[in-house]
Amino acid sequence: MNNKSSAQDSYYVNDALYDRLMILHEQWQLDGPVHSTALVNMADRQACESLIFAEARLADDLRLEEWLDCYSDECIYWIPSSYPASDPREEITLEFHDRRRLEDRVARIRTGVAYSMVPAIRTRHVLGNVEYWQGEDDEVCARASFIIDALFDGKHRILSGWVGYSLVKKADVWKVAVKQINLIDADCLQENNTFFL
Repeated sequence: MNNKSSAQDSYYVNDALYDRLMILHEQWQLDGPVHSTALVNMADRQACESLIFAEARLADDLRLEEWLDCYSDECIYWIPSSYPASDPREEITLEFHDRRRLEDRVARIRTGVAYSMVPAIRTRHVLGNVEYWQGEDDEVCARASFIIDALFDGKHRILSGWVGYSLVKKADVWKVAVKQINLIDADCLQENNTFFL
């Protein structure tokens, strides 16, 4: 077995990344208002807000290749199975995807034989109470409340909770590096969440 990375390897998912996820999770708790020294300049805030809203809209419209382009090359999409979330190294998660697994999911849906998506699901994301603050270099952190109305096979379902974002700037373009979706009923029996939250 060689030690070289390939396109199939999750070379960036390691203990350092898990440690960073837990730091982000703590920061997203916001036990008070965002301190004025951590405020984001208006241009970056507007760019990040546009990205967050576009990511939700593209998921709703099932424009999945464009949705995937909202994410950085080294990204994490995480839905904890507990409320509040625990370290994903120590518990089963509802979803935990790196870039490779997100690409796999989009490709599988596009085959037309992903039966859990037949008929195609219809969703609408409503995001609110979005707060932004400066993260590490070229990073903006954000937290938003959400409601998702989902219609699948004639049945309505409502999901809600909060989402944490780590947004990074690469070559003057903002991308989602981490998205943590915290369902208010994450620790309850879930239906098949086959779509992107």
